[in-house]
Amino acid sequence: LDTVRADHLSCNGSTKVSTPQLDRLARRGVNFTRARTSVPLTLPAHASIMTGSYPPVHGVRDNGSYRLPEEQSTLAEVLGRHGYATAAFIGAFVLDRSFGIAQGFDTYDAGDWSDASGLQNLAAERNADTVRDAFSKWLQGRTGEGPFFAWIHLYDPHAPYVPPQPFRTRYADNPYAGEIAYTDAVVGKIVDDLETRKLLDSTLIAVVGDHGEGLGEHGELTHGYFVYRSTMRVPLIIRFPKNLQQLAPDPPGTVSAA
Repeated sequence: LDTVRADHLSCNGSTKVSTPQLDRLARRGVNFTRARTSVPLTLPAHASIMTGSYPPVHGVRDNGSYRLPEEQSTLAEVLGRHGYATAAFIGAFVLDRSFGIAQGFDTYDAGDWSDASGLQNLAAERNADTVRDAFSKWLQGRTGEGPFFAWIHLYDPHAPYVPPQPFRTRYADNPYAGEIAYTDAVVGKIVDDLETRKLLDSTLIAVVGDHGEGLGEHGELTHGYFVYRSTMRVPLIIRFPKNLQQLAPDPPGTVSAA
């Protein structure tokens, strides 16, 4: 989840936005309420998520002007060596394969950015439904019974905040919250895709944020300059496969789905 503040999930006590799909995952898994990103920028943060290391180690310190070095080992590469099919479905040009983040993925569906080049186009994006549709088609077209690792990147909460209907009307006074509510709804569709294919009970789902959003706190409207909690605290929810769910305690402070 790109640019989602952890305190804007209703399973974390937020009254600004309702996130019933994420709440449902939290109830069936573990909600990590003290998770922090390594850096409040999309490409460096995802490089850290995929390599398990900090920017001084993996070498990616900013968007657009850095590339993940090939000698870095990514989660996709590790899982690929263990027989996993690997696929990524990306919502923004800032994570285009040209920045090295595609290492280890058999499929890297990042959309068509043929008109995007250079820093001025790093905000180019495609919406969460389009990303989910790409994942759904890939999932439906899979052959064989082997394990898979899918990375689904949902960029919508990133500025500018223009949620689709009905979230635009429902959150007219807080379009950032509206983008999160829309993203939550698409997370529900992804879970439904797994359930329809009878894969949900055997799939581990990790919901991970790359960074938060300033929203005017400490004089920062978005993110990338400061390291306050507003941009550093991120969502982290892990929903276990069915055979491991009995090991997950009920997280405190969750709410029922609306």
